[in-house]
Amino acid sequence: MMIIESMVPALEVYSIDEAFADLTGMPGDLTAFGRKLQATMFKSTGIPVGVGIARTKTLAKLANHIAKRLLDKTGGVVDLCDQFKCDWTLRNTDVGEVWGVGKRMKAHLETMGIKTAMDLAKADAWTLRQKFSVVIEKTARELAGTPCLELGEADPPKQEICCSRMFGTRLTDIEPIREAVATYTQRAAEKLRAQNSLCKKIRVSIRTGMFNTH
Repeated sequence: MMIIESMVPALEVYSIDEAFADLTGMPGDLTAFGRKLQATMFKSTGIPVGVGIARTKTLAKLANHIAKRLLDKTGGVVDLCDQFKCDWTLRNTDVGEVWGVGKRMKAHLETMGIKTAMDLAKADAWTLRQKFSVVIEKTARELAGTPCLELGEADPPKQEICCSRMFGTRLTDIEPIREAVATYTQRAAEKLRAQNSLCKKIRVSIRTGMFNTH
């Protein structure tokens, strides 16, 4: 993620292997930039990545999906900022492949005649909101090219990290407690290192069950 962050104005880490980047103001051809980013990632990490470029998050996810699905033709990079390419993709994508549309929602939408991503993009957003939720409304608007999902910033580092465990049975020997404390201290340390923080204080507390009358 640090490699991508060094190449774009802003970055939202969505998951361990996925991120949204803000390309506002980036000069030149965005497809060429996507291939440059792809090559840089592979050279630095050896990990092949797909790049989807579009005007909204939902379209970018769709572009990334197509980049991987048609890898031989796309080379792993798809730019849907071109309206012709965007329309072709929407017409040829099953509504169930759209980000946020699960199997149950797909079935509901198909009863309304919405079978492709293009059908969803053209559907009345307010009706979708009333019938389903604001989430599916925003999905439809984003497919139509209207940004509804802002780029989120990374969560700030935690000031306190807790790792705890509840034992299933009453313990009377110290050894299993000692092992649990060591294991959970290690896990807390891993979380600490993951956010590049330093530890000022460690607290270990052990107590019996709060509902135990003895």
